[in-house]
This record gives sequence, C-alpha cells and structure tokens, in this order.
Amino acid sequence: MGIRAVNSRVWSSGFSRLSAFHRGNHRFSLSTAGIRFFTAVGGDSAASGRGAGGVARIEGAGATVLSDRSAPSRDGCPGTRSMMVRPRLRVLTASWPGRKEPWRARFIRDLHLELADEFDTEVIAPRIHEEDPLEEDDGPLRVRRFRYRSGSKAPRAGGGGPIAALSWLLSAYRESRKWQRDQIPSLVLAHWAVPTAIIARRCARRLGCPFIVWCHGSDVHHYGRTGIGARLLRTGVESADRVLAASKPMASELMDRHHVSAVELLPIGIDSIFLDRPVRVSPTMPLKLLWVGERIESKGYHRVLDAVEGARQEGVSVALEVIGGGAGNPRERHQDHQIRGPQSPVEVVAAMDRSHLLLLPSKGEGTPLVIQEAIARGLPVAATPVGGIPELFPGGAGWFPIAGKNEQEICTRLRDVIVEVAAKPEMLESASSALMERDISSLSRQCCADRLRTIVSEVLS
Repeated sequence: MGIRAVNSRVWSSGFSRLSAFHRGNHRFSLSTAGIRFFTAVGGDSAASGRGAGGVARIEGAGATVLSDRSAPSRDGCPGTRSMMVRPRLRVLTASWPGRKEPWRARFIRDLHLELADEFDTEVIAPRIHEEDPLEEDDGPLRVRRFRYRSGSKAPRAGGGGPIAALSWLLSAYRESRKWQRDQIPSLVLAHWAVPTAIIARRCARRLGCPFIVWCHGSDVHHYGRTGIGARLLRTGVESADRVLAASKPMASELMDRHHVSAVELLPIGIDSIFLDRPVRVSPTMPLKLLWVGERIESKGYHRVLDAVEGARQEGVSVALEVIGGGAGNPRERHQDHQIRGPQSPVEVVAAMDRSHLLLLPSKGEGTPLVIQEAIARGLPVAATPVGGIPELFPGGAGWFPIAGKNEQEICTRLRDVIVEVAAKPEMLESASSALMERDISSLSRQCCADRLRTIVSEVLS
C-alpha cells in the first residue's frame, strides 16, 4: 500500500496526511484510529445496481440530466406527495448554522425548511463551537452535531490540519452510524462532496437506501483539485443516484476532471424577500460600496480593503459597508468602514437598496446567493469571473468583471472600477436599470425546493 501525501493548504493538507490507498481497488484506510472505510470500485455499485456510466448532458438551471444509471419515474409509482408516511430525508452536511454563527450555511437550513412539510428531515452537522448544542430541534428539523477537533474555527477560517481532518471524518462517520434502517422510505443527501460524500455512500449502503450528493463550490473548485480531495470526491460520488452541482462550470469540472457521468445543474435560490421589488431609487453620492459575506481571504475580502484604500488615495470619496462574520482583517481597525457583522435578510435588503455597488472579488464560487440577491434588488456587481458568476449576467449588463493574472492586477482592476464609477455615476444607473428589467422568477428558492422535491421523488421511485 502506497502512501500519497499532498502538500496543500488547510484541510487539503490534513486529508493528504491521514489516508492511504490501495491502487488496485481504491481502498481508503483510516487505520490510525482503528476505523476503516472500504470503497472497492464496483463493489457496492454492482450490489446496488448503481454506478453504471452514461452520456451526460447539461441543459440549464433545473434541467434533469439522465444517464443509464437514473431513469425517469415510472407511471403509477408513488411520489413524495402521495405517500401516506413522509419519506425520511437524512442530511449529512459540512456546514450548518449554530448559535455563535447563525449565518453559516443558512441557505442550506432555509432550503430544508421549505421541504420539511413533505420530508421527515434529520440533519448531521459538525459542531464547531462549544456554544452549539449537540442536539436540537430547529423548527421541524432534527439536528445532531458531532464533536471534532475544530479549534472553534471552521475549515475556511483556519480550523484545519491533519488532526482536524481525521477527527472530522471519524466523528461524522460515528454519528452517521446512529441512523438505523427501518421500513420508512429514506434517502441520504450529502451537502459538499468533500468531505461528506464518502460517508454518505457508506451510510446509504448500510441503510439500503439511495443517496444524492450536492456540490456547492469549495468541495470541487478547491479540495477537489488536490490529490486526496479528488480521490475522496470520486470515491464518494461514483455510485450516487444523483450528483447535483450549483453552477455549470462546477458540473463541467465534475465530468471533465472527475469523470462523473451525469450531473444535474441545481443552483440554490434566494429568499423571497429579495424578490419583492419596489421602484429602485438611486442612492445619493458619495459612492456607497457594499460587502456581504464571510470576511475571509478566499472570498476576496482583503482585495476589497486594498482597492478601497487605493481609491481613497486617488481622492475618491467612498463609503464601505460590511455585513458578515468571519475572521476579518486587522486593517479594518485602521480604515473608515462600517463593520456591521451578520444581519438578517431584511437588513441585507435595506443595505442593498442604499448602496451603489456590491463587491465580490472572490477566488472561487459556485453560484453565489449574494449576487443573485443583488440582481433581484437591481444592485450592480463588481466580481471576479469565477464559478457560475458569468452565467448570472447574460450579455454582461449589471456586472463589472474584475479579472487579472495575479493579486496585484485584480486589486488594481477593482480599484480602477471604483474610481471610474465614482466619476461616472451614470454607468451605475444604466447597470441598475438593466438589472431591474430582468425576469428574476427563476432565482427563487422555491424553484430550487420544487426541483429538489421532484429529484428526491424520482430517486425514491
């Protein structure tokens, strides 16, 4: 058995140091803690009748992509709406809101609340902070959190390394063992393929039920590009009944890099409060910029601070409002910014309506909810052309692309956009008008919930 180590950052580094693979049958061993995952290629695929290859096609947001491993529902087969007993949806997620960080992955929670009337939903999620309860009823959702060596930090905020990665996998696996087989139709849904898919696969095998893997961004664009992350991803999804992706580039990468034979495009929609569109009134100058999201490097927050500081040095009068949690940046204390922390959707709507431009110079994305929310409010966006962002702006109207070959070029481009729109506010007015003319009905979370409901029904049938 050969040891394969990959020197990558944060969890990629952690995963690379704790696994060993048998090249013949892709055996994944966690023998350090006395627990092993055996994922022989073809083993459970043949036993379950899943995992055969097929010709994949992508047909736009919400379109069903079928291969010869997944067929349409048969006439007369019961769907979720017609069953007397609600099917059990067992959710394994890499992130979930908690008491200390209620904004974290809130879109996942809100989506499952939309589905709670039709599915008996149980959630397993990591416990990052001691304040987060190990068990709780979150409305109709039953949530169990597992302890692991997080250091009170999420992976993207620096809570990683080999010990944390091993601890996460073992603890999640141990918690999933508490799910028991019964006579109620059930399905396992894994959010973020790395690291959840390999555990979901084992769990579905044990329970004798189908499973779905939903990729959201970092699992494909970051961890999936490392040696160990790619192996975890491929092993986890190879026998999934459906593989979903939040953006078209992500779906393409799953097929091209990881040889996933069929991927369905399914972005997560936005809260209905953003879709209630009054007549947009242009905010008064000086230029008002907005940041909404985690204040972390991977999202490009440091780029925003650099660009705003550069614009001010060129004499531009600009205000920056910051909404979101995260580690932040020491420079925040030395610059005149309004740091508001996490806010409710109502407050985010109000902030968007009083701003001129949303900034998101991220290093990688799926299909960002914050940009969909900005589009719905008619707020122009300055963002990097990563993930599904370009697809959100057909024709480019309402979007100021921030492209560059390196950090300096990206920061300079963002600064130049800020300086330009401050001097020519009519550019912002034109961009906003173009966004307000768009049909935004497809951005609704309800559309996503309806499609996911159909997918689950098809898989259970």
